[in-house]
Amino acid sequence: MGQQPDDTTVFRLLMNFDLKSIGPDRNYLHQVSARMTPVHPTTDKKGQLKEAFEKDLELVKRSANTKEAGTPRLPASAEYRWHIQAPGKDVLYLKPAREIFLPDRNRMFAVYIRGAGHAHQVYAIFRGPNRIQQEIFVCSLDYQGWKRFEVVIPPYLQLRNPLRQNRYELFFLGLKIQSHFRDQPGTSVFNLAEMFIMADTSDKKIPGADMPQEF
Repeated sequence: MGQQPDDTTVFRLLMNFDLKSIGPDRNYLHQVSARMTPVHPTTDKKGQLKEAFEKDLELVKRSANTKEAGTPRLPASAEYRWHIQAPGKDVLYLKPAREIFLPDRNRMFAVYIRGAGHAHQVYAIFRGPNRIQQEIFVCSLDYQGWKRFEVVIPPYLQLRNPLRQNRYELFFLGLKIQSHFRDQPGTSVFNLAEMFIMADTSDKKIPGADMPQEF
């Protein structure tokens, strides 16, 4: 992500990815199936993302000031097989069981995705304290193999909530995959690995920065 963790910058896993906590929208279960597989950026011999992924993970560990303990978790990703009936109209939502609260002033979102060879478009969905919901374009799945994508979270989603002790407030609602109108009906396969967030915590260093501006 180009920066290092310090007193004002932290790196976090958006979530410990697990099909039990994020999965296909129930309205589309007749069109999509999902499973965990050992396919992962760190096990892809043809790719060159192992170093980038390990660097992202190291930034998270350094931000948390912890070292890996216990039995290491085997690399895995979620494989989605999506049967598309109406290209351009079919939409797939991958949602966590609950909205994920992201503390501090979140600036950057990164994700590892294995392409489907089809031009379906991926969006990350966030919601700010003013109830503004934004779909941020991440990538098109018109490639093969693993790629890392990084997007900037817009300033209008980096807002405080005066009703919640004036804290910065952002929620991750999930991913949206929009089928492409020029594709043919059929099954598309893609994989989703870990997602990362870079946040700015500099306001915690300024006395009174979290005090409401109005009483």
